[in-house]
Amino acid sequence: ILNMVSSTTEIFEPLFNLFVWLGILVGVVVIAIFLIVIFKYRDRGSKTPEPEDTPILGKVPEERGHLKTVIVSLALSIIILTFLLNGTFAAIDTLNTPPSGTLNVQVSGFQWGWKFVYPNNYQDTVLRVPKDETVILKIVSDDVAHSFGVLEYKTKMDALPGRTNTIWFIPKDTGEYNIVCFEFCGVGHAFMKTKLIVMDPAEFQDWYSKVKPAEAEHPAQGASRP
Repeated sequence: ILNMVSSTTEIFEPLFNLFVWLGILVGVVVIAIFLIVIFKYRDRGSKTPEPEDTPILGKVPEERGHLKTVIVSLALSIIILTFLLNGTFAAIDTLNTPPSGTLNVQVSGFQWGWKFVYPNNYQDTVLRVPKDETVILKIVSDDVAHSFGVLEYKTKMDALPGRTNTIWFIPKDTGEYNIVCFEFCGVGHAFMKTKLIVMDPAEFQDWYSKVKPAEAEHPAQGASRP
């Protein structure tokens, strides 16, 4: 069970549980049928003649009709896949539709680190955000392809040169979380790590009001704070 530390885990946990429980259900049914067939048709060492439709090595068996079995199997498969597809597309639609952001931050990946540019052009290598507020990240790359991800939030997004991708989340708990690169980007890839620090809103506002704005090396397009 995932720890509900952000809105993304709230989205993914029901979907994850749906896949797990349906997988368990299908596995139990398949294994149960397998064991029943093994036990029922085991070799009893008797002289009872084999049924006429028993498979014989080197002989093509006659066709046998099992329409009911096919219909039941097809119907169950359609029902299971419908639940999985509906849950998956609902999660994707939610993740691809960011709400109005309380805090928009420009994220730039480079070999081998992350830079976060706040609406006032303050730059940092650590991402600080307020708890229970919508955070929208505009993600780009300064050089090669990277992939920005927060491990505990179960979310990531490609950071590509010349293209801005967007992810959003609402932090639910204060604390420190791990930001890593999920795309191999060179010899320093394993060290391309930093922290997401979630703060109480009042504490964040106090910190944000004291940081000194700086002229960004790369303009923070799309960064804004209403």
